[in-house]
Amino acid sequence: MIRLEGLKATAFAPDHVVARRDGEDLTWARFRAEIGGTARHLAAARRVGLTCRDGWRFAVGLFGALSAGARVVVPSHPGPTDGIEHWIDDDFEPGAAEWSGGLDPDRAALSLQTSGSTGEAKEVARSLAQLDAELAALDALWGESLAGADTLSTVSHRHAYGLMFGLLWPLAAGRPFFARPFDLWEDLLAALPAGAVLITSPAHLTRLGGLPPLDEAKRPRLILSAGAPLPEAAVIEAKRVLGRDITEIYGSTETGAMATRHRDGTGEPPWRPLPGYRVGRSAAGLLCLDAPGGKAEIADRIELAAEDGFYLQGRADRIAKIEGKRVSLDAVEQALKARPEIADAAIVVLNDPQPHLAAVVMLAAAGQTELTRLGRFRLGRALRAGLAASLDPAGLPRRWRFVDALPVGAMGKRRSADLAALFEPPPRQPRIVARRGGNDDGSVELDLEIDPALVWFKGHFPGHPILPGVVQIDWAIAFAREHLGLDLPAARDFQIKFRATILPGDRVTLSLRHEAAKRRLGFQYRRGDDICSSGMASCR
Repeated sequence: MIRLEGLKATAFAPDHVVARRDGEDLTWARFRAEIGGTARHLAAARRVGLTCRDGWRFAVGLFGALSAGARVVVPSHPGPTDGIEHWIDDDFEPGAAEWSGGLDPDRAALSLQTSGSTGEAKEVARSLAQLDAELAALDALWGESLAGADTLSTVSHRHAYGLMFGLLWPLAAGRPFFARPFDLWEDLLAALPAGAVLITSPAHLTRLGGLPPLDEAKRPRLILSAGAPLPEAAVIEAKRVLGRDITEIYGSTETGAMATRHRDGTGEPPWRPLPGYRVGRSAAGLLCLDAPGGKAEIADRIELAAEDGFYLQGRADRIAKIEGKRVSLDAVEQALKARPEIADAAIVVLNDPQPHLAAVVMLAAAGQTELTRLGRFRLGRALRAGLAASLDPAGLPRRWRFVDALPVGAMGKRRSADLAALFEPPPRQPRIVARRGGNDDGSVELDLEIDPALVWFKGHFPGHPILPGVVQIDWAIAFAREHLGLDLPAARDFQIKFRATILPGDRVTLSLRHEAAKRRLGFQYRRGDDICSSGMASCR
């Protein structure tokens, strides 16, 4: 395996296959030429943003930007990022130029954006020296057994795990990677070559239900999962469909991969550090990492096990102060999951006005029966009473949401912001996507997104929600006040004609026109070229 700092034009033979895309083999000769073209294009750049979904274009952009001396920023989600001078996306055409290679392992670096469990974005810088140390540990663990194996991934390389395991590791090890991540199992399994490496996550491994078992000849050589703990049922189902046990990866954006464990469907074994890594436990019970890339204390509580193993005991930062008492959110979640009515659960702290716990619950079959019998309010009260025997009163959830599935991100990780959003009151107005005109000219057009969660759809009508006409009139008056500067009372004298219903999820255009001489406001809602409703409201 080569080191990334040693990625030079002579690292591989010109016809070496770096990646595969749509049946085409993409070679090293083309790779180094496109890196050279990218470096020439970015000669004056200092910060370059990479948003490519295609792994080949991402790798070309990464090493082209680093060769130009730029700092690379990898946003976890496309969007505005401070200080970015150049963006490279899937439409970027680098051209070709000579490239000799060779990068400074300490100066060449990339910044990965992460939001963690809170949803607050931050940048984490990783140098090539740190990445090389992690890759060396991975290759020491699996390198010989994976010689020649293709790598396929369901994980975006904008995440640290997808970047390292799905792109940089096969690139450095000389193993072809499929350039595009797979969204659907059906597409991945159809393309899967024999003896491949599969990089995936709980977000995908929990969605294998109903797929037939793979033929033995097509089974992957290694299946890796990271991002969140994999439920035991998903391990068993993955083994049935894919024919292999699952190897889980424990790590973080800040440290990279730290440990692995082998899941065969018979329980949860301890984690084992990567080769050359050591794990200890601080006086506060936190994980202390000593790795080739540096030392760190991680905000995960652990229990040490035999033969250098350890068990995770939950996040240290998941301790909340409720009614003056320290409450472990992990302990409350475990108490909920132990109940026969509950298949899965998550706890979030709400502050309105005093901190208290709220539970998001996915019910098991027994819980669905109780929900039908008791209703949501009484079921929440019953579950709270059942927890009272094992939890302090401060640790009892006060609010409940019963859902078909817990909200997770692309990697299967839960974020407290997504959980808290389930308890926010439903919106009362649409989102304005675009505005044309307004204020001085007496007319304005607003493009509106009709959120399915709008409070007006509840009960209007059960099973067939439509936007009420009175709401359309109220919106017209409210938006005329805001965008035309009109001092309008609530509409008492109005006319409206309906031609089509406005449905949840629609995108409509609201046209407002103030006829000052006649002291009235005209409005029209249309979906594309189709008029949904139109009318007049008096401005007297």
